[in-house]
Amino acid sequence: MLNSRVVPVLVLLLLLSSGLPVVEFETLEEEVEVKQTPANLETYNLFLDEEGGSGGDGSITTMEPDGSHKEASILSGVDFRSDDLISDLTVYGQGSATEIHLYIYLQFKGQEQSTADLTFTLNAVGGPTYTETMTLDDPCNSGFLNSDCSWTLNEVFFDVPEDGFTIEKGAQLRLQIDGSASCEGQGGIGQSGECEVLVAYGDVEQTNGFSRLSLKANALSDSSVKVHAPGGIWSDAEQLDWSPNHRPDFRTIQFSVDVRDAFGRDDINSVNLVLSTPSGTNSVFDKEFEDDDLRLDNNGLVGNYTWTYDAGIAAGHYNLSLEITDVQGHVVVYRHVGIDFMEYGMYLSLPVDQTDSVLIAPGQISSVEFMVEHTGSAGIQMDVEFELFTSLPSSWSDPIWDQPAGYSLAGGGSFKIATLSIETPDGDLSTAPDRIEIWARGFVENEDNIREEVVIEKIVLDVEEVGVFAPPRLNVFEDEDHQIQIADSNRPEAFDESLSHYIDSDMAQSGEPFYIDLFNAGFDTDTYRLKVDETPSSSWSYSFVDNDTGTELTTEGPYAITPDIGSHETLALMLKIYPPTNREDVDIGLFTIVCYSAGDDQLSSTVSFTVHRTFGILAEVISDSDGQEIGSVGPVDPGSTVSFDIRITDSTDEVGENTWRIISPGNLDKNTDEETGDPSYGTWDYSITDDSGQDVVAIQLTSGNSGDIEVEIDMRDLVLAGNHTLYLRVTEEVSEGDARYFDLPLEIQVKEEVLPGRIFVERITELTPFLPNAEQSYEFSVENSNNVVLDVIISAQTLPSGWSAGFTTSGSTQEGNTILLEIGPFSKSEFTMILTASGDVVAGKGAVVVLSVEPVDSEISTAQLKQTPQFQFTTSCEGVDCIVNAALDFENPQTIGLYVGILLIVFLAVYRRGQTSAREIAIVEEEDMQFESMSEEFDDIPDVVMSDEDLDDDLELLEDLDDL
Repeated sequence: MLNSRVVPVLVLLLLLSSGLPVVEFETLEEEVEVKQTPANLETYNLFLDEEGGSGGDGSITTMEPDGSHKEASILSGVDFRSDDLISDLTVYGQGSATEIHLYIYLQFKGQEQSTADLTFTLNAVGGPTYTETMTLDDPCNSGFLNSDCSWTLNEVFFDVPEDGFTIEKGAQLRLQIDGSASCEGQGGIGQSGECEVLVAYGDVEQTNGFSRLSLKANALSDSSVKVHAPGGIWSDAEQLDWSPNHRPDFRTIQFSVDVRDAFGRDDINSVNLVLSTPSGTNSVFDKEFEDDDLRLDNNGLVGNYTWTYDAGIAAGHYNLSLEITDVQGHVVVYRHVGIDFMEYGMYLSLPVDQTDSVLIAPGQISSVEFMVEHTGSAGIQMDVEFELFTSLPSSWSDPIWDQPAGYSLAGGGSFKIATLSIETPDGDLSTAPDRIEIWARGFVENEDNIREEVVIEKIVLDVEEVGVFAPPRLNVFEDEDHQIQIADSNRPEAFDESLSHYIDSDMAQSGEPFYIDLFNAGFDTDTYRLKVDETPSSSWSYSFVDNDTGTELTTEGPYAITPDIGSHETLALMLKIYPPTNREDVDIGLFTIVCYSAGDDQLSSTVSFTVHRTFGILAEVISDSDGQEIGSVGPVDPGSTVSFDIRITDSTDEVGENTWRIISPGNLDKNTDEETGDPSYGTWDYSITDDSGQDVVAIQLTSGNSGDIEVEIDMRDLVLAGNHTLYLRVTEEVSEGDARYFDLPLEIQVKEEVLPGRIFVERITELTPFLPNAEQSYEFSVENSNNVVLDVIISAQTLPSGWSAGFTTSGSTQEGNTILLEIGPFSKSEFTMILTASGDVVAGKGAVVVLSVEPVDSEISTAQLKQTPQFQFTTSCEGVDCIVNAALDFENPQTIGLYVGILLIVFLAVYRRGQTSAREIAIVEEEDMQFESMSEEFDDIPDVVMSDEDLDDDLELLEDLDDL
């Protein structure tokens, strides 16, 4: 049913399609992808040889084997590896088939009809892998134990990509061979019934060949050459343009080669560097590098070839190539871009006597010279125009060139001197530029007789404002070659002026030379006056000599006068120092030179250095316990132990052995005398030992020989802060005459140590009881047990109520609430406290005064060092006022007890009085009741009857009684 419906539909579609336009379809040919194979590929034979440290059963090497025959069983697996490659290596197949060929010697032992299946795997360790298989079906089965089987050469072809595969740097090329065998037969006499498949490598026996891989590659592709000026390094930009007629110093080219063979140093046979003429027909040089010319660097060979070309070499482009031959005879050529010798060249510089700064001074004319040289081809004229590219302030005059129209250079090798003059205004020069830039433009006429600019050179100079005259600069050297500098007036902190510079006593007649460069830093020509301001003693003498002429400088009094020295020029002087001949004179001391400008005597410079007279024996510190500045230890804490390693050298010219005694610093008078040292040095502990730790008291030396000792110094806890210089004496042991000796200074820097509780205050004056309002003076001593000088402020922190205190020192008329004392280390100072008692003192009562004793320092906080000692004073009092004071002294427990007792008595009295009053009131009330009762009874009695006359009589009677 389905078919009956489909058929009409198909017919209808065919009818409709016949009416549609015809569409033609075109089949495009596949685009052929052309693989690009790099040039310079060579065919390499990589031999299978005995194991060489690469990690496999055997090695893969470019060197043809010359050792013994080696063989291994493939049935157990065999692994061949190359050394780690020192650069990436891309490997290609040979020919259009892109196949790597393996030629390998095999031996298949077994019974007839036995077979062996072999698998060959070639890969880059960690990279792509290529596998081929082979079946062996013709075993060797002749002779006793198959002993006469021969080696057969087999070929295996590895199909690799057309664009090859890459073995990365550090990886290995590896060949693995595995196999299995099926053995037939039952065996018999001399036949075990077992199979064996062997591979031969190394120098294969009974053959003239080797097991090897054959492939294409360029193991030297990472090799290169670079061009620099002398001293350039590989990473510097190359200098490819050179001038035919430059100065000799600029006509030397350094060629740097880096030969990288992926298979390693041993694969390189020869290296040649070739520079060809512009035409290419001849070589300028063909340099073959010898083994000594190249050095191993990261498994490659690197080296330099320095070539100086002759002036006038033809201009043009010169081709440069690096030709490398390996052990298999492959020649790989690395073609450099080449170098160019320029037809037009110019060099702009300063003349030898011209400084690289423009000196300006108010109202002066500054001149600068420039040297311009034509370094291009000979015979080509070039005109040079100069321009001051930097703008000057508007108040300055226009710059002037000595030849404003320019300078003409006839050809390569010619030069001219151009002079620029700049006049500055008087007054402030703060708007002067920091530097100026000068342009020199070179012009030539081309073939069309048109003048064109072909080269431009620039130079930048610093602008330095100076005075018309300036302080000179003195540089002092110990040697004539100016390699050992010992002083610089501009940088005195850079040199240790206390470092000894030795002068043998034998130089007392000829003098020991020192060398001085005297530099005029001013704008104008100047002369200078030299004066030796300090010597170890007046017995040391000296002289100044012009080192260029050998003549001694003229003198005026204590001054040596120099000849004129131009602006920013240097005069070379020699200072001869003559040590004293008196053995008792000073051996060591400072030599100070002051140099004054004659143009302005307010301008001067100073240098200082230490000279040290010796007597055929020399001792010097070669190391010390802190490992910093040799000969000076510290700062160290008081009580520390320090050590010095000392080398003693016999500098006499005598034949034979001399004995030199070593005197400990603690036994040398100049260390322990009050005037020349410190007596406390004699209390320190000293030990002097040799290399083996044995105590040393003397050392025996021959002329020119040395011996080493160690001096260990154990200081005491109480030692002053600062520098301590002790001398170790090495003296000749002689029976008569003056002994030769040497005093070696040993310097120890001790730290400042200020600790709490190290300031002690003590009352000196005996106590006397204070009366009311009485004033007394008490003397106190303050002891500083720290190792530095302290400024101490003393005041009364707490006083009894109503008391007052003032302070003064001996010999001072001033008095105040505080006092400032300067107290030396481990020293005492005294002050007086004037104390006034209050008017209400109580006899026998103690008064406590608390002092504040605090060091002051502007740089550090001293709050933690403050001390508050307490002192108690007694009082006395007589008279009514004292009784009142005592009665009013509520701080006294006795007074308080008295008042408490009185209060108790009053309380008891009041209490008892209260009880008595109550009884009396009761009696009064009872009497009142009795009186009322009697009054009532009296009221009941009748009144008396009396006349007026009787009353008058009674009154008269009373008056008479009164008269009586």
